[in-house]
Amino acid sequence: MVLEDLFRRPSALRRFRLPPLGPEMDGFCSWLQPQGFSRYVLRRRVWQASHFNQCLRRWGINACQDVQSSHAERFIEQHLPRCRCRGGLRGSRAGAQSTVRSLIEYLCQRGLLARSPPPAGPYDEVLQPYLDYLKGERHLAPKTLQNHRAHVTELLGEIGLPTLPRLNRLSPEQVLSFFTKHAEDTSPSQRRCLQGGVRSFLRFCLHQGYLERELSQAIPRLRTYQLCDVPRAISEADAHKTLACIDRTTPVGRRDFAILLMLYTYGVRGGQLRALRLQDIEWSQNRLRVPAAKGGKEIVLPLTEEVGESLLEYLCHARPQVPYREVFLTAQAPLRPLQASAVSPMVAQRLHAADVHPRRAGSHGFRHGFATRMLQSGQSLKAIADLLGHRNINTTFLYTKVDLAALHQLPLEWPEVSP
Repeated sequence: MVLEDLFRRPSALRRFRLPPLGPEMDGFCSWLQPQGFSRYVLRRRVWQASHFNQCLRRWGINACQDVQSSHAERFIEQHLPRCRCRGGLRGSRAGAQSTVRSLIEYLCQRGLLARSPPPAGPYDEVLQPYLDYLKGERHLAPKTLQNHRAHVTELLGEIGLPTLPRLNRLSPEQVLSFFTKHAEDTSPSQRRCLQGGVRSFLRFCLHQGYLERELSQAIPRLRTYQLCDVPRAISEADAHKTLACIDRTTPVGRRDFAILLMLYTYGVRGGQLRALRLQDIEWSQNRLRVPAAKGGKEIVLPLTEEVGESLLEYLCHARPQVPYREVFLTAQAPLRPLQASAVSPMVAQRLHAADVHPRRAGSHGFRHGFATRMLQSGQSLKAIADLLGHRNINTTFLYTKVDLAALHQLPLEWPEVSP
């Protein structure tokens, strides 16, 4: 797609092709088109990109190679809030921000603009060496690194000690006060994550010489018991009820039905479905390769007839034709693979629409339900661990609590008490 496919007025075309970004506008249109935008939105985005281009000329930028990411931030943070340009702001300010950031992303992919490093934060002198250690020495996953960064940033921000010399003034009382405040009204898993992140950071600081005394012990030990929880499974009847309530005549309905059916049939995690790629569906061998997650193993599963039909219905009649290899995509522009926070809210919405209200509404309820059904049908824990992708079978022992047939054999008879 080129500009002439969207506009006919010669004056508008001349304006859009002015330097410094004018020579790239045709390519930008072609880059936006597969993302599912309507013709109206494409036209508006070109106008917004032209507005940014006009500001660049005012700032003395006349060549594309001189454009930097900082110019986009200047446009977004300084120009847009008080823009009075004639015909400049078309659509919302949020839309203009999205357009300019998309334009910068396009220029980076073209190799015309170097990606600027993220701006240095107020705590990077302390925080960055710790994150480098977690990544290089402990090989933690990106999501875990993100959690550690958030917890340590909160700690440093609250105590107001952003530099190394001042960090040595940290006291046990400050550490305990921080943990008590932030651990209150959180789930056990969130408290354990906070506890582990802050303790790890304090031990790192002691080893590096940033601290002169051990402070990790100031964080109280929260006693937890292995297998103390009970799986909150979605029952088979509720799962069938939810699937039956999905309108499969719409593209979103076909996508959501395929996702929920796979959650029910295989008990996979939502993250594994997001990572599933087209080549993972081996149609000729009638099997499915589910990517590993959380340090587990790749799972090879038989492709059932019902799941295969739901996938075909989605791929042939509902999935947009875009270059992404991920199976499940967003339904609205910009079209892209599902984000990390997309699956569980969708599952919760579908459960609510079917008048199903489990204690924990999310994709993991289907995983618990799958494991419960397998155990009740007589499958061994080893087989269930392999199907769930558990690296350690001890993780699977949690489901022994829902094997009611086996539990009925364990209680001792209550001794009779004579009056």
